[in-house]
Amino acid sequence: MRGPTDPAADAGGMLADPDLFTGRLFFGVEVPPPVRAPLEAIQPELARALPGARLTEPSGWHLTLAFLGQVRPESGADVVAAGELATTAPPAREAALRLEGAGAFPSTGRARAVWAGVAGDVEVLGDLAARLSAACRAAGLHAEDRPLHSHLTLARLRVPEPLPDALVGRIAAAAADAPGWRARALHCYRSILSNRGARYRVIRSFPLPPA
Repeated sequence: MRGPTDPAADAGGMLADPDLFTGRLFFGVEVPPPVRAPLEAIQPELARALPGARLTEPSGWHLTLAFLGQVRPESGADVVAAGELATTAPPAREAALRLEGAGAFPSTGRARAVWAGVAGDVEVLGDLAARLSAACRAAGLHAEDRPLHSHLTLARLRVPEPLPDALVGRIAAAAADAPGWRARALHCYRSILSNRGARYRVIRSFPLPPA
């Protein structure tokens, strides 16, 4: 199943550029710009309230469903096969999603990662994450096997610190202002690390049809 954003596929079903599948890969769904906008607008507030935090880049915000870690070119076909199996056997469906709530890992009293929550068809994402985990293991790929907590990571802190209640409320209010969206494709992303942080490139897409 190939879409217009599948630069690694050729007409014969082989990988035209297996080097695209070299590096840190993960499966996830995108968060469109209109959805990101209210949270992006409060980033200056986050920076002032958490001066020790490293804010994540809004253009890279996404919902991770399965992290594969470092993948070598010879495993690229296995990555594609896992994505196709997870979305087609039986067919997965698109998810209607919205941002809702806020919090921190491991807790707001000892925050290391600040997040906005996700609501809506989260069970669809959970099912897809479970399918991906099973498909990756069957293909000999690494994939974490743990319950999915759908969230959008906004900031990370090197040293844990309490997250003020007022800031949690501000993030939750911004999330509530964001429009809902439909996740119509599963994407395989490549994470490219630099001194400015990670950038993410879609290297393969797997359509999720309407229910």
